[in-house]
Amino acid sequence: MSSKARKKKPKIKKVTFKDKSWFQIVTPKIFNFKPIGEIIGLEDTIMGRTIETLLFDFTHKYSDISLKLKFRVNEVNNEAKKCKSIFIGHQYTTDYIRSLVGRGTSKVQIILNLTTMDGFTFRLTTICTTLKKARNSQIVLIRKIMREILQEFAKSLNHEKFVAGIIYGEFQNQIQRVAKTIYPLTNCVIVKSKLVNIPEGGEDQEIPDDQFEIVEVEVKRSRKSEIRRSERINVKKLNQTKPRRTPSGPKKEVKETVKDDDKPKKEAKETVKDDDKPEKESS
Repeated sequence: MSSKARKKKPKIKKVTFKDKSWFQIVTPKIFNFKPIGEIIGLEDTIMGRTIETLLFDFTHKYSDISLKLKFRVNEVNNEAKKCKSIFIGHQYTTDYIRSLVGRGTSKVQIILNLTTMDGFTFRLTTICTTLKKARNSQIVLIRKIMREILQEFAKSLNHEKFVAGIIYGEFQNQIQRVAKTIYPLTNCVIVKSKLVNIPEGGEDQEIPDDQFEIVEVEVKRSRKSEIRRSERINVKKLNQTKPRRTPSGPKKEVKETVKDDDKPKKEAKETVKDDDKPEKESS
């Protein structure tokens, strides 16, 4: 036999359940280092794992129950049995996204790669829905407004503040405030976000409590997309139900007079029947 056949392969030690340990996952500074759960594994295998949780666990508001947050483990402390994580994106549930678009409405969707002031790159998917069917020229202008507002925020904010604006709805409010001048909107939601690129040495920092600045966007309208005053007034009345018409007073009086005219005819018929009786007796 050859020497290669005689050599035995080294035995690989199997990892048992006793060799593994539980690690607590802690969110980044944006979410105040709140623990979101525990995972089991070795120190080498835990790095890079992704964890999903709901925004409802942080705010305790029922309106946030359909928003899922995604975190990835980027640092493991074996002594304290804790893992630090980084925010890598969010996504709404499919049933919530389907509920946004109704029959007879228009959906305006845009996907953008945006780089923040500190070098983090995010990919955002934003959806706006109109009250009724919009024209193509109006949809083009609404999409342009969405692009310009998101780019303006990305240039002027760090990634911590940018993530807070995505999740808590500040960007959506600014888009809806400007775009409703083109056509009335029912919803504006950043449906999905994903962290595409992280710069070298990028770390989370504390977020100041100051409010977001209002972004002003200049929109040049074409003739087709201009909304006249008469159209604006009619658009506001689209949601209002039309009151049912009730019969007026004079019409009722006419019906009553007609009924009174019918009475003599009935009396005439009765007189004819009375006249027929004496003829039968004579026979």
